[in-house]
Amino acid sequence: MTKKWDSIVIGAGLAGIATALRLRKKGHSVLVLERNPSFGGKLSEWSFEGYRWDRGPSLFTLPKQVDELFELCGKDPRSFFNYHKIEECCHYYFSDDTEFLFVANPEKRNEALLNHFNKKDGQSVIDYIAESKETYENIGDFFVDNAQYGPKNIMDKELLKRYPSLMSPKLLRSLNTFNEKNFDNPNLVQLFNRYATYNGSNPFEISGLYSMIPHLEMNDGTYFPTEGMRSIVASVYNLAVEEGVEFLFDQTSINAKQLPDDTFEISSNEAVLSATYLISGIDCVPFYRDVLKDQKLAAKYTAQERSTSAMVYYWAVEKIIPELKLHNVFFTKDYKAEFTRIFKEKEIISDPTIYVHISSVVNPSDAPENGQNWFVMINAPAGKIISDEERENLKEYIITVIQNRLG
Repeated sequence: MTKKWDSIVIGAGLAGIATALRLRKKGHSVLVLERNPSFGGKLSEWSFEGYRWDRGPSLFTLPKQVDELFELCGKDPRSFFNYHKIEECCHYYFSDDTEFLFVANPEKRNEALLNHFNKKDGQSVIDYIAESKETYENIGDFFVDNAQYGPKNIMDKELLKRYPSLMSPKLLRSLNTFNEKNFDNPNLVQLFNRYATYNGSNPFEISGLYSMIPHLEMNDGTYFPTEGMRSIVASVYNLAVEEGVEFLFDQTSINAKQLPDDTFEISSNEAVLSATYLISGIDCVPFYRDVLKDQKLAAKYTAQERSTSAMVYYWAVEKIIPELKLHNVFFTKDYKAEFTRIFKEKEIISDPTIYVHISSVVNPSDAPENGQNWFVMINAPAGKIISDEERENLKEYIITVIQNRLG
């Protein structure tokens, strides 16, 4: 007899588990199907000889959205999951041999900006960050909390109030054009262009409205979980199990079809399941292509421009480099060339921007006593297969850049 569920969720990443929890809170019986042996999706981890790396996202903002899941279930978030605010946001190294460390404290940050840059440039950053907050609070958090808004909602009262902010000149300018209008210093343009990469976008194409992104880091703050990024999804998984959500892992073959009564029949590793609702917690293309077998929808979304991907090295470094912080960026000389290469030519530039994340700076247990765990990332085109030769050349480039800057 086919077992019937109210809801089946495909994918045990953070989004899939959070959705399953919310459905369970509504009284649904919920099953989550995952092709991998464990939960977590991109929030996975890797260990090697006393070193531990979070393999996916490394920047944690808006922790209240994680806390909310526990509070929804009447649980104390701190009994499952802990984090702390980071005082040093990011250390930036520019191609002209200058550098700047952004700190979280507004007074200290403003003082550093006015001392490091000339007074006009420093004040332009202070004003930009304030405007970023205003834009986010007028537009950004509204759409985060109301994801269902679309063309049919254009006359809704709450949306109408936001039209003056939404229809600002930023909408029609690229982020780079907006930043060039705000900053005379090219290093500042490059620094604030980087925020487009937070969602894998091209700063020379994405709307200037995305100048709201720095607000999360600069005003709301950046955080880091006490036990690493993996602990975010681990804690939410443990909550889901406690709340009665069921999971099946190693489900390497999942197929679904909608029946005439609008319910779904799901075949998973030879088992046949039934659900009133089927929810995708995975990328849309493989969901349509491999699960629903809807090749028309798969083709539609495959044709859309994809966000950047990345190449990551996990390095066990047998020394402490004190200059390096939790988040570090070594900028390329020509940022526009880097994104042209990625989006137009589908290749990686020979001297790309380098991001180095070292969680052992704030979580010493992630590396041996005199070592650091380097997560070294460069932006790459989606779907690119990187050859061994490219990988080695880029590795040598990264080492050379860091040696030249830090000795």
